[in-house]
Amino acid sequence: MDRKKIAFVIGTGPSLNKIDITKLKSLPSITFNRAYLAFDDWGFAPKYYLSIDGNDIRSVYKDINNLSKNIDIEKMFLVKLTDNQLHEASDFQDFDLKNNDEIYSESNKIFLLHNIGSTLIPRVDDFEFDGQNVKTTFVSNAGFMGLKVLYMLGYRKIYLLGMDAKYKDDTSFRNVKIKGRQYTAEEDNDINHFRSDYFGKNITFGKPNESEIIEIWKNFMKNINNYPDLEIYSCSENSNLNQFIQYVEFDDVSNNRNSLTECTLRL
Repeated sequence: MDRKKIAFVIGTGPSLNKIDITKLKSLPSITFNRAYLAFDDWGFAPKYYLSIDGNDIRSVYKDINNLSKNIDIEKMFLVKLTDNQLHEASDFQDFDLKNNDEIYSESNKIFLLHNIGSTLIPRVDDFEFDGQNVKTTFVSNAGFMGLKVLYMLGYRKIYLLGMDAKYKDDTSFRNVKIKGRQYTAEEDNDINHFRSDYFGKNITFGKPNESEIIEIWKNFMKNINNYPDLEIYSCSENSNLNQFIQYVEFDDVSNNRNSLTECTLRL
């Protein structure tokens, strides 16, 4: 029997709509940003949650605090924000300006991610975790950072779902307000994610970076042999990542639910 701890990265690309996520209930998984819009539809909240984009966080910080207080999530990994005072009230949820550096509620579920720099070759093993704070290098992709968190927590067989790595610039298909690399949607109609309201009206987010995301994963997979105990599979149909990562059908994985559960619980 495969003895590796198994977990799932639930991305937010359109291919997620082709997957029956309810099959992952009770299995370890991590998801991101506004995926919580679908928790009721899924019938569960993933075990882990992560958000690393300050633009996203400021525009949904009250929702994030609600997750930490009222939703059955075990650990929430959130980037430490230090530049809130540089932002206008319109950048915050409900236009509620937060002048303090931190906008998170006190919660033993929240673990702060501290960016200690960047690296040309993305790694999953360069972190310091003191039980509440994680110091690590960042890349600008939540999916990869989710992989890093799962690796830190001891998972070694990872399946990627809804990780399409395909983005159109929002300005090409809907109205957005632009402030540097920061976008604010003026309508729902989000075609880059699995829900049209994912980065919907009045939600602020970072400019899409398809080529950068592909390069992150390409460079990491070139060096995957540095992690002989790590296995990564894509269950994201037609993902741009499938040129580097072996694609497997989600149904083939989920049909082995009993063995997945047994393996996960043993370790």
